[in-house]
Amino acid sequence: MSLLDQRYRQLRAIDANDFHTCFYCGCIATEFDFAPPKAHWQSFQYRQLSADNLQVPSCMECIKLLKGCTMGLVQQRRELVHTKIASKYKKAIGVFLRWNEDELEELDFSLHHSIAAGLKLGEESHRRSNYVGFAYEIDGAKATGLVPTAAPIKVFGEQYASVKDALVAVSKSYRINQAKLVEGMAKHDNNLEAVVMAWQQQQEHAMFQRELRKQCAAFAKQHKQSHRFVVNEIERYLDKDAELSIADALDKLYQERVQHYQPLVK
Repeated sequence: MSLLDQRYRQLRAIDANDFHTCFYCGCIATEFDFAPPKAHWQSFQYRQLSADNLQVPSCMECIKLLKGCTMGLVQQRRELVHTKIASKYKKAIGVFLRWNEDELEELDFSLHHSIAAGLKLGEESHRRSNYVGFAYEIDGAKATGLVPTAAPIKVFGEQYASVKDALVAVSKSYRINQAKLVEGMAKHDNNLEAVVMAWQQQQEHAMFQRELRKQCAAFAKQHKQSHRFVVNEIERYLDKDAELSIADALDKLYQERVQHYQPLVK
């Protein structure tokens, strides 16, 4: 790691377990990142822009990911690193969130090996892209605030330590494929509760449509009506009055349109 630049104060871990740890992703720190970058320090000073003027322990990959970044605040640089790690290892993280170790035994050797490698890389990448940092001091003074901790994931009142734990539990509890949950989170801004509720609504709608087709088919056969005509009319009734059941709508159709007319030709 490079020597301390006198223009910057050094961010130092308080706990010995965090010594030589990258503040951005938790890997082994071999370098220093500078907020703002050395090449832009004078510009920040001259223009009086917000800058931490900190020298931050970092790993080589995070240094590469921050290449070209001119941001002067450590938090800004950390968020950029997390975004880039998540993007770079998107496929591996997807494998980690979609698959579990106990599912690998059912796979053939080549697929088992591929998924297992993806799980390992995805787990590490997911951890790095969500790393909360560590308690630190600057010039001997402890930074304000508590030791950073990851916020628990809450789903319908239950708390989980990680997104993966929540996915596994919700998948088992609601019998929703884990991969579908992950896909749903991308559509619902990572809100797992919204994903479950949307899936339940889809299932309820599908069940309703099956029941609608079944009852309409029986009605059409009994009264020698066109199946398409019956379905269209029942859907029209239901759209007008959400309180009607399918049976009520069929009875209304019979009273208003069927009993007084000759059977329609299919």
